[in-house]
Amino acid sequence: MDYRNSEMKLDQIINYFNEEKINLIPPFQRGHVWRLPTRRKLLKNMVQGRPIPAIFLYKEASGSKYSYNILDGKQRLESLLLFVGNRREDMKIDNVSRYFFEEKQRKSANFKIELGGKSLGFHDLNEAIVRDFREYAIPTIEISLGEDSSLDEIINLFVDINQQGVPVSRFDVVKALGRDPLLGNVFKLIAERQKRGEALFYRAKRNEFTGVLKRLQIVANLPDGNSKVDRMWERLIEIVLFSRSKKHRTPVEILKSFIKSGDKNPRLQASEQRHLRKVFRFLSSAYKTSALAETRLATDQPQFYTMITSLLGDGILTNFPNGTLIEKMTKFGKIIDGKLPIPKEKKLPTIIKKYQDLSARQTTNVGRREERQEKFIEAITAL
Repeated sequence: MDYRNSEMKLDQIINYFNEEKINLIPPFQRGHVWRLPTRRKLLKNMVQGRPIPAIFLYKEASGSKYSYNILDGKQRLESLLLFVGNRREDMKIDNVSRYFFEEKQRKSANFKIELGGKSLGFHDLNEAIVRDFREYAIPTIEISLGEDSSLDEIINLFVDINQQGVPVSRFDVVKALGRDPLLGNVFKLIAERQKRGEALFYRAKRNEFTGVLKRLQIVANLPDGNSKVDRMWERLIEIVLFSRSKKHRTPVEILKSFIKSGDKNPRLQASEQRHLRKVFRFLSSAYKTSALAETRLATDQPQFYTMITSLLGDGILTNFPNGTLIEKMTKFGKIIDGKLPIPKEKKLPTIIKKYQDLSARQTTNVGRREERQEKFIEAITAL
């Protein structure tokens, strides 16, 4: 992996956008997570010549020229695009709306900042200020992958540099740089991509997968639709890989299955999709007909993972009639939430105490995942 520390003047960056050499879509689709007050603060600092953090660009060949994919700094560059806008002939974004899908983002174009006691847009600034603004240089780190580069190396770097603001995960980087048949296959189970200009929008499907996954707090608490789809996608990938192998893996091990050179995960077979849909439809029905959806089994990621993998891998879905199993899981969920007392018979106090301990820490450890699933099944069977 090669990287070069440099600077890009705003003149050059604006020209790159107008030539469509900078791509805001691929890197880490976390949506437009900056609000307008944050954008105003950034641009006021830039107009006043104050430094801002470096942006990271993934440089790759694109025909007879290079293109640049934003790996870190997307929100800063989006803020710059919206501020510069299209109202000034001597410096503008030719078609600013193509970079933004949502109407509320488009309406932010040409926003104003407080400067010298006045509210001014870029088109209001005098020539002297604009002249200096053109020369403003953003620290830039250009990254390219050489023949000997490893994706694991670049993933570690990108995760490290993205720990401020809205952090990214290793999975985010894999989606940005990796190409795997299973990733796209699983995405189509939950959403559709819609591209408007240079903005990418994810439209979540209304089906058993999204109906179940949107209950997770790590999905429900996210601010925008793209981020929610991303998180559901990540969770479903993990579930699919378990369903395929019936083996628990750590997130790092899962990622390695996507980043090994030449090692691609095959698409879901029809039988695999049927099995997944059967389990998710069962849970979707359970959520609608019982209080299971309100328990931590449905909302807490480690406990949901245990419940879904138990249904996919152990056979408890066929060991009990659907109504009985729903009743058992709902009761167990209420016990875990402290809404029902722990029954004293059949060793349940010991089983449930151990399950709760396994759900509280080191929740992605393979051994603890296996033991947590074992205790879940024991508890459901005994209730």
